[in-house]
Amino acid sequence: MSDFLTVFFGTIVLSSMIIIVHLKAAYHPYHNPIPLIISSLTVMSAGIFASSLVNANLTFLESMRISVSESIIAILVLSPLIYLAITIILARVSISTRQIEIQ
Repeated sequence: MSDFLTVFFGTIVLSSMIIIVHLKAAYHPYHNPIPLIISSLTVMSAGIFASSLVNANLTFLESMRISVSESIIAILVLSPLIYLAITIILARVSISTRQIEIQ
């Protein structure tokens, strides 16, 4: 169960990091990214804290590193299934015939 929780909280931390990097990369002068950055940092710190509670013998940084790396590994393990599902959906769409309505 702790492996699942480590991956879950690592995915939360990873997605918060990705949101912060995206906000930095897509900066627009008319957009106020401060509330999104604050909420992402809050969620990320909550994920790190929860991950450190699951892995009580590790420090915050070790817990964050392990949980994020475990979540990346889990995403890479699941990616063939995601590609298979996308392939099936695209095959069904390309094979299906469209009904043309004549008015």
